[in-house]
Amino acid sequence: MKKLFLIIIILVLILPIKTNASEQEDIVRLSGCVNSESARFILGVSEIKVKFIGIQLEEKIIDNENDEINGSFVSEYVCSALTNAKQIKIQYEPNIEKEDKFGRIQAWVFVDDLLLQEDLVKNGYARAMYIEDNYIYAKTIKDAQQFAKDRKNGIWKDDIKEEKEEIKEDEESKSKSLIDMIIDFFASIFRKIKEFVDGIINSIL
Repeated sequence: MKKLFLIIIILVLILPIKTNASEQEDIVRLSGCVNSESARFILGVSEIKVKFIGIQLEEKIIDNENDEINGSFVSEYVCSALTNAKQIKIQYEPNIEKEDKFGRIQAWVFVDDLLLQEDLVKNGYARAMYIEDNYIYAKTIKDAQQFAKDRKNGIWKDDIKEEKEEIKEDEESKSKSLIDMIIDFFASIFRKIKEFVDGIINSIL
């Protein structure tokens, strides 16, 4: 009797935890790509539209291969990742409303156990945006952005050009300073020679 009572208590404690965990995530199937920040999925028998939270995708991105601005690069990357995934899981963020004002489900998206938002930020295809510190993967996304910045990936590649321009300006400034020093040196010598010659002329006269 005591054993049965203990089993009932354990089940009462465990079952809510399992139920809550299952309510936080769902396995879905891709229904269709929308753009670089959302997609349509099949959940059970219904179709849902999901917004990738915590990030902002760039409309324009530097294509690392061609070093050109490519507006469709991110959308194609996202669609390819979702299309080729063996499993797609969405995880709901408990600290925000489940749906946004457009009726889209706000969620974290996992592509074969890889967090899609983290992958996009890490590659420099998106930036951390609209993300609070209490979000489940806030630190993960912010660390991914620092990683991309440190390696000048994607959108952060412009920083390389800025650094090169700063170095060039600094070198030009140093070059001008050296030229000015040389000019001042010879001007000083010329003044002394002139003063010496003027002194000789004045003494003769």
